[in-house]
Amino acid sequence: MGERQEGGQAPDWLGELVVQGIEAIVVFDAQLCINYLNPAATELLKLGDQQIIGMNVLDFVHPEDLTRAGANITGLDAGANPRPGVIRLRALSRGWMDLELNPVAIDLPEPPDGPGPLYAVVLRDHDLSDAHWSFLASLSQASDFHQAVEQLARGLSSPIDGPLAISYEDHGGRRLAGSLAPVLGGLATDPPYKRRRSDVPGQSEEPVVGALDLTPGTPWAEAVASGQVAWAPVDELPEPIRSEALRAGLGAGVAVAVPDPSHGRPALLVQWPPNPAMGPIVAEALVRRPREAMLLALERRHSQERLEELAHHDPLTHLANRSRFFEVLQAWRDTGHSYGVCYLDLDRFKPVNDTFGHLVGDAVLVECARRMEHAARDSDLVARLGGDEFAAVCVDVDVEELCGIAQRLVDAMAEPLEFDGRRLNVGASVGCALGLPGVVTDGVVAAADAALYAAKREGRGTWRLAGAAG
Repeated sequence: MGERQEGGQAPDWLGELVVQGIEAIVVFDAQLCINYLNPAATELLKLGDQQIIGMNVLDFVHPEDLTRAGANITGLDAGANPRPGVIRLRALSRGWMDLELNPVAIDLPEPPDGPGPLYAVVLRDHDLSDAHWSFLASLSQASDFHQAVEQLARGLSSPIDGPLAISYEDHGGRRLAGSLAPVLGGLATDPPYKRRRSDVPGQSEEPVVGALDLTPGTPWAEAVASGQVAWAPVDELPEPIRSEALRAGLGAGVAVAVPDPSHGRPALLVQWPPNPAMGPIVAEALVRRPREAMLLALERRHSQERLEELAHHDPLTHLANRSRFFEVLQAWRDTGHSYGVCYLDLDRFKPVNDTFGHLVGDAVLVECARRMEHAARDSDLVARLGGDEFAAVCVDVDVEELCGIAQRLVDAMAEPLEFDGRRLNVGASVGCALGLPGVVTDGVVAAADAALYAAKREGRGTWRLAGAAG
């Protein structure tokens, strides 16, 4: 059977056949006794210090896969060349694993010059492939984008390649997916990052949101600047990143930039292999399937946002449209929070539109929309309902605050507009109504509309509150 060794230095007669590299290799003889396995196989199967040499290779095969494994071995013995296939193998500390096995017959001299015929099996873990497929499947099924990215980050993390984080722009902040500490995921500590309430069902931790860290000397700063992949061993990184990485037992930081069509700054894949020598290997891996998968996800998100923009927004002013206005209004009513409606109509828009034409009329509507958004609060939703009619959903307000918003809208519209040397006086009238418990949203809008017409009857360029004097 020849000399047997586990891990470490291979027997002389194996030479280059069992290279100590990335591939996990197991060698067994005609009696199916394991002669050798390299460190990569020991790590993959989580064998630790278990004495494996001399064990029957079929002891590691799932009972339901024994027939298939036996057929492959018999075929090898008969001169066949089986294609790689997935078989469940027993990892002593992890249960059953789906691994791709690529068996090869090795024709070696008979004793005493060699061990006789042997069989080598190359093992490949499909966890990373499964992570990609699961991610793409989630996207194709219109699953939550943030949840899918979180699953990808955790699925691409491994003991050898290290933990992986994905950061990307999301509604004015930098969002971080994965288990890495924010400082190791490329988020700046100043201003401090915060945790946003999770919108991922079943996820206990709140997602981390912060600003992109562009500190010189970090892999992510270099990746953002170059648009490419960058990596550095821990010893070459600036503080406090270096200390944090050393405390976590990490050896190198790798970052690859992924263009984001929705934002000016790219998304980032950041991985930290424990062994510094894995830095360039991980870098090479990240720029391939992981980068392409994230690029596909960002392009899909961009397309969905564009579709939502078209479905929920007025194409001229880019304000929310009528459908979106009523959708948000109903959502706020359902929360039980206080809210109000400001209903606005331009006072002298029709003469301007009829006199100067639709191009000037459209420009007036766009400028008025901009002024309304500026006059309203950041938390309010301003919408164009059609023609020269606009409305705003004002949230968490009392009567005094609602009237203040109405006055600001009137004041904003009172300023003359300048177009091609023309000075146009348009102005606006506003009606407002407070949403009360038990009152349906249509009733609130109708009350605001009635108050608007009261304002117009009383001279225009003013506002009225439903059920009260202004």
